[in-house]
Amino acid sequence: MQYRHLFPMVRILLPFMAGIIVSVALSAAESISYSIWTGLMLLTFGAEIISFRRPQFFKRLFFGILASLFLFVSGFNSVLLHKEILRPDHFSKKQTQGLFIAEVSEPLQPKEHSYKTILKVKGIINGKTVNKVEGRILTYFSKDSTYNLPGEGSTILFSGLVQNIGSPQNPGAFDYQRYMGTNNVYHQLFLNNKSWKLIENPHGFSLFRFAHKISDKFVHILNSNGLKGKEFAVASALLLGQKDMLDNETRQAYSGSGVMHILCVSGLHVGVIFFIVNFLLRFMKKKRWQVYLKTFLILLSIWAYALLTGLSPSVMRAAAMFTFITFGNASNRYVHIINSLSVSALVLLLYDPLMISNVGFQLSYIAILGIIFINKLINDLWEPTNRIMEHIWGLVTVSVAAQITTAPLAMLYFHQFPLYFIPANLVAIDISFLAILSGLAVLITSFVPFISNLFGVITNFLIYLINTSVNYIEHLPYSVIHFDSIFTKEMLLIYMIIASCTLYVYFKRKELIHITLLLILLLSVSLTITETLRQKQQKIIFYSTNNQSAVGFIIGQKQILLADSILIKDKTANKFQLDGARLLYGIKRANILTIDTAVSYYQMLPEEFRPLRYLGNNILFHNKRIVFIDSIPRPDVSCKKLKTDYLVIRHNAKFRIADLQRLYQPGLIIIDGSNTSYKTEKWLTEFRQAGLKAYSLKNSGAYIVDL
Repeated sequence: MQYRHLFPMVRILLPFMAGIIVSVALSAAESISYSIWTGLMLLTFGAEIISFRRPQFFKRLFFGILASLFLFVSGFNSVLLHKEILRPDHFSKKQTQGLFIAEVSEPLQPKEHSYKTILKVKGIINGKTVNKVEGRILTYFSKDSTYNLPGEGSTILFSGLVQNIGSPQNPGAFDYQRYMGTNNVYHQLFLNNKSWKLIENPHGFSLFRFAHKISDKFVHILNSNGLKGKEFAVASALLLGQKDMLDNETRQAYSGSGVMHILCVSGLHVGVIFFIVNFLLRFMKKKRWQVYLKTFLILLSIWAYALLTGLSPSVMRAAAMFTFITFGNASNRYVHIINSLSVSALVLLLYDPLMISNVGFQLSYIAILGIIFINKLINDLWEPTNRIMEHIWGLVTVSVAAQITTAPLAMLYFHQFPLYFIPANLVAIDISFLAILSGLAVLITSFVPFISNLFGVITNFLIYLINTSVNYIEHLPYSVIHFDSIFTKEMLLIYMIIASCTLYVYFKRKELIHITLLLILLLSVSLTITETLRQKQQKIIFYSTNNQSAVGFIIGQKQILLADSILIKDKTANKFQLDGARLLYGIKRANILTIDTAVSYYQMLPEEFRPLRYLGNNILFHNKRIVFIDSIPRPDVSCKKLKTDYLVIRHNAKFRIADLQRLYQPGLIIIDGSNTSYKTEKWLTEFRQAGLKAYSLKNSGAYIVDL
């Protein structure tokens, strides 16, 4: 049987998607020549029309190669067409400081000290003229209860310096610049109340603005019907996709137990709507007009729910997937679900090719592929004898299938794997299904307070059960396995192993066993090389931190971290600024000491850190001398210069350049993050004029020394 004829849309999607991936991976700035694209298009049509003397096989092969090349180039160029920053009318091509006119394109999200949104630039004011431009800016408005903030859709005039979103400042840190780039946002701005002015309130109709208002209204309905605290936060995420109210503890509990997917309004939630409507309209299948009406009502329900959730990207992806699945089911002929999924992915990528970098997009489709191809294989291993066991076994097999295919991506992005995902999903999926139904009932019956309050109490209780169960499972011993050796190549090898094993079960070809064993060997070699390099590594890392000092000394997979006490106590700063290096370099153990008191802890250092010597503000590590200075007194004329490899200036040290040169002979001066931006820029200029090498951690990121 020739299976390729079952999946024609896959053969279109794969080369187009490959072009997108290559373009994104290379951060391409120039498109492939449109003459090449046009030539490939003409050759592809010609190869299909012109008759060949050679056998039909060669004609198909020639046409397939040309079509694949054409689709590849189309995917590659679509990324560049979608990138606003490459367009000549992007504001950054004109100016990044001055007067701008912009529209507030998203609802303002409250943060600790500000409100966050995206501004869509409309024009730049030069004198009396307004130049039309485009572009998006990540914007933070300062918090001030006495000042009215602009609403979504408002037009404002602002003055300020628009800056590039910075690249990661420390090794292994989350690349926020790349993440925002996938949303066509490359610049950021902070506005206080004196730097902007409202020009025009929202006018006209906007579907997204309308959807956000509906979503906010339903959030208020939930809150006014007995849902409070963590239950309210989870209900808002579970039903409406609004996750801003979730605290870190709740996020970690759901993530660590393997049920974070229920808080992401996506396939599960749209699937519930699809299941309910499809079940209620199951009698409509005898006549074609009934099938068409049923299809229309299902699609209406799916997209009405998408509107209710504020048309968030994740629910729109899920709605698009189920839309094409519904069309496939309604057609007269057999349509494999893979073709429906391929069409939905193709349409979404045509609309926004940068969506391929979105973790939610990747996990959604890869989970469904696992359910389609692996679920049946596991499900056939056992046939339960009663309906209850059949239901439980069905949940287990779906959870395992989805977990198998999403695990490599989860290990790459989140560096963990939840061991108890089966019991967690057995509890969470069924109860969340009931919570979604009762939560929707709260919203639907909101005009009848008594009934709505009753459903609110039921929803609150159901979510309390989920929260309690998830917290209990997440705190069990060994609930999470952490991975720090899975990078892109290892992730790809694991997926190839999963694919070869699955194909072997389907086709029983011995060659697939050999391929699987070879892939396992390659994965083992890759992991061994990584582990060997880590055991031999020796590094000094001067971390880039906010207003604090930190330096790490790494030997093998152990680290001594010297840092200011404030930074050590700040768990959030540790997570976002220092944890990346721990994962990247596979650090298993860390001794964390405050810089000012580290000398008293010297005798307690592990044996392998004996190469580290610390005396006062002097550190010697593998013949590399580091000196920290907070201030420099006027030196005696007869004093000798101290030769040092790295001279670290911290806490806005008071000194004169001449005194520094009399006391020290530095190989490199490092200005760390504890200094102000003004002082940093001033020193960089003065050091350059004095012929001294200087490096700013605040401006250029962490400085890494490989020994």
